Amino acid sequence: MRLRSSLTDDGIDIWRAKYELPADLEVRIPRPEERVQNPPHGWLTIYEVSLRSGFRFPPCEEVIEILKFCGVSISQFVPAGIARIMGLVSFSREHGGRHSLDKFRDWCDVRSDGSEQMEVRSNKSWLEFEARKDRRHGNTLFGYVNNSWGLPEVWDALPDRCRRVRGKERDFSPVLGFSEPRELANRLFNIYVYVEEKRLVRCGISANTVRAAETSQGGGRNRKAVTTPPGDLDMVVVASDDSIP
Repeated sequence: MRLRSSLTDDGIDIWRAKYELPADLEVRIPRPEERVQNPPHGWLTIYEVSLRSGFRFPPCEEVIEILKFCGVSISQFVPAGIARIMGLVSFSREHGGRHSLDKFRDWCDVRSDGSEQMEVRSNKSWLEFEARKDRRHGNTLFGYVNNSWGLPEVWDALPDRCRRVRGKERDFSPVLGFSEPRELANRLFNIYVYVEEKRLVRCGISANTVRAAETSQGGGRNRKAVTTPPGDLDMVVVASDDSIP
């Protein structure tokens, strides 16, 4: 992938304000000869679409654990894959649990999409995650951030340990306060609602309280109530007509 970055200094300022990047997080524009898949040693490639999909700095403990296990760069994950990882972590925290590596391995498969990018899917017949496709995916809008967490930097092939390897079968429903897997599955189907800013703030993934207040007030966006089909849980979630914020 030989695309050059279209990130600008103004773009970095927008990232800092919009996604509450820590003041001590170094962000720089890749030089013309530098590419997304091979950042300099000590740096991570980050797409803006990854931030829109819920990824935040500093990455939380669960996400660090998952990314190190997968052994590939965060920039290799398609936006929906990032939304699924971040949504599961947010959901688990919201229900008093922790989305551990064991839980990730029990619920998810990581696989290549046929190129060098990675998808995240459910590996359970009773569990499905619906994540919105980001229609604004600009694959040239990326920058480098300093890697203080020892995360994988250079694009690589998925290691064998991630190729449909199952952890021990467990039922996490009671742990998270649900009586049965079906009830849990209903809550997790619309996984994208768990990467809304107000939820990321509430569970300690994001520190962006200003934007969380804006999204909780509607922020001028078109929003609608979505209910589960008859016979399922009496659940109402809020979905946006836009793609992931």
